[in-house]
Amino acid sequence: MAIELFDIDKGYTLFSKGHYETPVHSHYPIEIVYAAQGSFSISTTLSEYTNIKSIIIPSNLPHSFNCLDAECSLLFLDPLSDIGLYFLQRYGLISKKSIIVNPPELFKFCKDGKFDIELILNSAAANPIMHIDFRILKCIQTINTLGIDDDLTMIQLSKASFLSESRLAHLFKKQLGISVHQFILWKRVLLAALKSREGYSLTECAHYVGFSDSSHFNKAFNKMFGVNPFFVLKD
Repeated sequence: MAIELFDIDKGYTLFSKGHYETPVHSHYPIEIVYAAQGSFSISTTLSEYTNIKSIIIPSNLPHSFNCLDAECSLLFLDPLSDIGLYFLQRYGLISKKSIIVNPPELFKFCKDGKFDIELILNSAAANPIMHIDFRILKCIQTINTLGIDDDLTMIQLSKASFLSESRLAHLFKKQLGISVHQFILWKRVLLAALKSREGYSLTECAHYVGFSDSSHFNKAFNKMFGVNPFFVLKD
């Protein structure tokens, strides 16, 4: 498994994965999978799906993944990026509690067995983004501006968004389907991955983004993607 494309600003990470399986896990990003060769299977707490060619998995949905007999492309999307909001709106993923199997549209987004990122980005840009409360937008802007600042707290975000801490947490989750904490953690994990691709060790990357040690970072990365970071970032 290896990262093929990676863009923090545009909110996506593309992995290639073949002949592999994961234990049950859930994660912040929306996950979209396409089998370039063969088919794969997905299990959730509600159902098991086999012989799948493509799938959309909403944020925070526990699942296990098996592509032991397939070569797959896995696209992870930040739900708060333009491309993530496009899929949130188009497929109603905020309230969705189940996966979407073989959505027809995904096939037009693939070329030669791989996702056509430019085509997806263009489709997202051509469609209006869902309405988001301006106070939640202020919260997102503050997080993006401060980035990995260790002093970033709910008190700061509450003041920036003109909401109480409890109201901010509730409205953020209601509008976007994910928590403020998950968004901050996602940003830190991606920044660490970016540093790794620049040649830094995983321990150095973990400290750079504020994790206490590499073990803490490993757990966070595994929760985001269902695999150990060494397995992905070593390449």
